[in-house]
Amino acid sequence: MVRLLNNSDVPVVKQYLEKNHMATTFLSGNLDKFGIENDKISRRCGDYYGYFEEGKLKGVLTFFNLGSVMPHFESSGAVNAFAEIMRQRKFEVVAGMKYVVEPLFQAVVQHKKVLAYEDSYYFVNNKFNPYTMQCDGLIADAEQVDRSLAIDFVVEAYRQGFRRRFNREMAAKMLDERAAGEDFIFLLTDGKPRAQAAIQVITSRIKQIGGVYTSEDSRGRGYCKALVSELCRRIIASGKTPTLMSRKDNIPAVKAYQAVGFEYFDDYLMVKFVI
Repeated sequence: MVRLLNNSDVPVVKQYLEKNHMATTFLSGNLDKFGIENDKISRRCGDYYGYFEEGKLKGVLTFFNLGSVMPHFESSGAVNAFAEIMRQRKFEVVAGMKYVVEPLFQAVVQHKKVLAYEDSYYFVNNKFNPYTMQCDGLIADAEQVDRSLAIDFVVEAYRQGFRRRFNREMAAKMLDERAAGEDFIFLLTDGKPRAQAAIQVITSRIKQIGGVYTSEDSRGRGYCKALVSELCRRIIASGKTPTLMSRKDNIPAVKAYQAVGFEYFDDYLMVKFVI
């Protein structure tokens, strides 16, 4: 059975997510901050569906207002049930551990036009190796950066770096709708952003890094490594473990992450659809 979840389901959903904490980081972090019932306004709120077998929660499927879908399931019986809902709804991205996303992708691919299939690594950092930047540059929190410049750079990152539909309003919300501890930092030269990175999700055990981007004319200078290293330092100081994803074909990024201590945990898959 599949049904839309509500506030009365929060305890059992939290128990499920905690049991699968490495594979459900984004779900856990958003549930803690935004709750389980969708307000239709906040980008990170969404509709949470639960799959039940014999009264026990065996899977969660969430359609976030920002256009992404995050699934997880423990039973293969959830695949057909979740796929039926996914066929009927519009969304831009489905993402999660590959062992979860791949069977759902195969179940809906005939009904959705694929824009991109991004095979990635999911990394965990338990052996942090700090990196010291050997160049002129200043690492600054978003609040310390000229707001207009920061917004413009975030738009560039999501349009050019991540190939997402993005505008200044969405960038402003991204910068403003952050929970305590969701640091967003930039690397500046001459007062202008050249690279960015952020803590996107926080759970009881993990802080997940994302949104890592360096402008094309500033690559190869260690900016990405410096920002990720700084976020790792902050995360470890807070008593949590840094995690992140990197596309398998982005060899420079993979090497940069490995250089500061990240190690492979599992395969991660993001599929983008035409909406």
